[in-house]
Amino acid sequence: MRALGLLLLFVPAWAQGVELGVYGVGASPTFFLRLLGTLPLEGGSLAYALAPYWQARWGQGGVSLERLVLRAEEGELGLALGRLPFSLGEGRVFPYTWNTPGPAGGEEGVWGGTLTWYGPFRLRLGYGWERGGVLELALPEVRAWLESQGGGLAGSLALGEAVAYGEARLKAGKGYGLVGVSWVLGEGLFTLEGTYPWGLGLAASWPLEELALLGSLGYREGWWGSLALEGEGWRVHGGYGAGAWVWGVSLKGEF
Repeated sequence: MRALGLLLLFVPAWAQGVELGVYGVGASPTFFLRLLGTLPLEGGSLAYALAPYWQARWGQGGVSLERLVLRAEEGELGLALGRLPFSLGEGRVFPYTWNTPGPAGGEEGVWGGTLTWYGPFRLRLGYGWERGGVLELALPEVRAWLESQGGGLAGSLALGEAVAYGEARLKAGKGYGLVGVSWVLGEGLFTLEGTYPWGLGLAASWPLEELALLGSLGYREGWWGSLALEGEGWRVHGGYGAGAWVWGVSLKGEF
């Protein structure tokens, strides 16, 4: 606990970004302060995102360590260790990720590491605690990976102003698939995505002068949706899932 107190005392002095907000208003509000930053080191960097939070309904709180990544580079090799954001596949609406939702409204990565070779293609060897190892080979438009319980193949293709993409995965003997397309219509960006097991989702973003309107609607094991309005330094958002509508507001800033 003493070490945690010292961390919260000194980290704000290093932070380059901060987000103050509350979500779940009206149901079970959670108040949070998210601190983000990157510290340059000789031959690398240390990036972090942590969020002290307080759950009013339960009268308790803590600190969500969402990211703590030590990176080092030497020539064509890159090493990353710590709590890493880890996503595979090509899904935008239904991403395949090892990350998990955090109590402060963000995503928590997995403890582990990656060793990456940046040559004519990218070759990455990674390991996630309680998730196992992964070996990934990436070309400009195609990626393939093997993980402890299976593997996958993903790719994307530019079609004029649209981008089509897809992935096929095998995990624990079960097959999963995804196809999608993103395109520009007027000033907006739209993404339509379908999955197997069956799911369908649509996401859109539309600029409104100095604002941005973001929304999504989908079905997979039940209906869900989200709506957000963003301005410079603030965001109001809502989402429907698990039988309830929750909303929140956050203020963002950089130093």
